[in-house]
Amino acid sequence: MTASPVFPAEARDFLRQLPTHDKAWFDANRPAYQALIAEPAKALVEAVAGELRNDLSPAIVGIPRVNGSISPINRDIRFSADKTPYKDHLLFRWWEGEEKKTAPTLFVRLTADEVGFATGVMLPSLDRWRALVDAEATGAPLASAIEALVAETGAEVAGIEYKRVPKPYDADHPREDLLRCKWLQVRWLEPFPGDGAEFGSWCARRLLQCADVHRWLVTNL
Repeated sequence: MTASPVFPAEARDFLRQLPTHDKAWFDANRPAYQALIAEPAKALVEAVAGELRNDLSPAIVGIPRVNGSISPINRDIRFSADKTPYKDHLLFRWWEGEEKKTAPTLFVRLTADEVGFATGVMLPSLDRWRALVDAEATGAPLASAIEALVAETGAEVAGIEYKRVPKPYDADHPREDLLRCKWLQVRWLEPFPGDGAEFGSWCARRLLQCADVHRWLVTNL
């Protein structure tokens, strides 16, 4: 049986303080990191993957290790203005498709005080994306699914990076915002639940709110 993922106040305090410390401190406190953060993180990947496979798609992929479904806790400071060596959050992903980088993906972002949820994709072909968004048979259901998720959760739609609607589409196209996407992510934040919550199921239920958007991405891209 997979251990239930638990991130109590002590674990979240550790995460909150982590960016203020250096590698020597981290190495000295690695056992605490493993117990408070790393092992619950692996358990979360497995718990959420199990529920998503049951309730969304049996093809959902969740790999309980760093650079699988868990992003590294250390920051790549080579190209970052932020030179703190460690992040103040954990980022998880579960995807459906052969290519992890371009597969439709569900995300959880865990900080000391908030949990973020998202569905999205790095668009493998902008031409195909725009044709799908333009066509009423495919574009209208996607827009409706996104609108419903935004209404339910207060989510924002990220990835709309182009200032103008690309040619040959009309500037007043009914889905002009989606035509201006360079990538897509629909995301929102919620307060961290109380310690009594079954955290894996709590996260999975929120990701299942993304089901209609996720299924559209899997089916069409």
